[in-house]
Amino acid sequence: MLRQSTLDVARGVTAFHSRPSRDQFLSAFPRPVIVVTGADDVAPGPKVSKAQADSAQRGRVHIVPECGHYVPLERPEYLNSILQEVIATCTVGY
Repeated sequence: MLRQSTLDVARGVTAFHSRPSRDQFLSAFPRPVIVVTGADDVAPGPKVSKAQADSAQRGRVHIVPECGHYVPLERPEYLNSILQEVIATCTVGY
């Protein structure tokens, strides 16, 4: 992010925060949904992330300890372990 222009970062934040709610999509999506959030995240935070995962037909939430909003930057090794598990689970039987 530090290599991006301030304007590009602002555009990204605006696009992210002005998109429609995912709630209706999550409840109808038939595939697995993995929600990852930091335990110290305040927006949306673990409570909202858990609710999103619970609203999905096949949802799971991973709450990363000692981590805020930016899991890939703050705890990349933890996120990688989650992704490895998801990939291994998805490829079983293919």
